Amino acid sequence: MKKILLCLLWMGAFFGGFSTLKAQDIQFSQFYANQVYLSPAFTGSSVGPRLALNGRSQWVAIPGAYRTFACAFDMPVDIGPSRHGFGLSAAVDQQGDGNLTRTDILFNYSFRLLINDRHAIRFGLAAGIQQASIDFYKLRFPNQYDPASGYNPLRSSQENGDESRMHEEITAGVLYYNKYFWVGYNVNHLTTPQQYFLRSTPDAKLPMKHAVFTGFNIPINEKETRSISPSILFRNQGPFYQLDLGCYVNFDPLVLGMYYRAIEPDAIIGLVGIQKGMFRFGYSYDYTLSSLTNTISGGSHEISFVVEFDKLRKKPKKASVNMSCPKF
Repeated sequence: MKKILLCLLWMGAFFGGFSTLKAQDIQFSQFYANQVYLSPAFTGSSVGPRLALNGRSQWVAIPGAYRTFACAFDMPVDIGPSRHGFGLSAAVDQQGDGNLTRTDILFNYSFRLLINDRHAIRFGLAAGIQQASIDFYKLRFPNQYDPASGYNPLRSSQENGDESRMHEEITAGVLYYNKYFWVGYNVNHLTTPQQYFLRSTPDAKLPMKHAVFTGFNIPINEKETRSISPSILFRNQGPFYQLDLGCYVNFDPLVLGMYYRAIEPDAIIGLVGIQKGMFRFGYSYDYTLSSLTNTISGGSHEISFVVEFDKLRKKPKKASVNMSCPKF
C-alpha cells in the first residue's frame, strides 16, 4: 500500500506542474513497444534478438493525415565481462497534402553498467541519416492566387527550393532501472541540423528534443505475474512541451493501458495488448480532446508487433537485472 500511495503522490506532482502543454515532434502512443525508437539506451535490453514493428495513422478523418511506420532490430552481445547492445532502426513519416516524407535510418549501440545484481545503468547512442522530401506541385502558395480568378495551379509560385534534403541524425540516452523502477533521459537531434526546403529561408534548424521517462512496476500477486505500472513521458522541443501520463495493468497474457496526453488537453489513449511466448501484439486508439475534436479528426489508430526470439529460453546466458518498464 505504501508503494501505491507513493506512486500516486509522484504522479500528482508531475501532473500538477504541467497543466498547460503544447505539441511537439512525431510520436507513438505505444512508445514502450518499440523501445529502441524511444531511446538507444534500450538497445540490447531484451534477453536475445528482438524485432519491433509499429504503425500509426493520426487524425484519420482529415485529408493528408499523418502516417508513421517504424521498425527496429536489436540484440545483446557479450564481450568479455561486459554486455553491449547493437541494433538498426528505421522510421518513415508521411504528412500533409504536399507528401512531406521523412525517413530515419540509424545504427544503435548501448553499454550496460551493472551496479550490482539488482541495479543497472545503460548508456546508448544512435547515429545515421535523415532524408526528407516534399512535392511542391501539391502545395499552394500566395503567388498562385489572383483576387479576380482565385487559385490557378499553372501560375508560378516564384519559390526556389529543393524537393529533397539529407542530413545527419544523432541521438543519445541513458537509462537506470531495477526490478520495480526505471527512469531515463534521451536527447534527439544533437547537431540541430538545417530543415529548410526553400532557399529563401536558409536558417531553419531543428531544435534538440529532450525526453524524460519514468515509472514504477508494482506486483499485485505473489508470483509477480500481474502488476500495475504507472508511467510518465515528458518531452520538450524548442518552445513546445508534452506530457503523457498513464498506467498499464498486466494480467498476463492480457495488458490494458490508459493514458492522458496533456496538450491543453490533447487526447485520451486506450490500449490493449496480448503477450504470449515470444510474441507481443498491441492496439491503441487516441480519442481527440483538443479543439480539433474527435468528430473532425476521427482519432488516431496505432498497432505494434514485437518478436523476442530468445523469450522461450528458461535461463539467460548471463546474469541480468530484470527490466521493469512496460512493453507496450
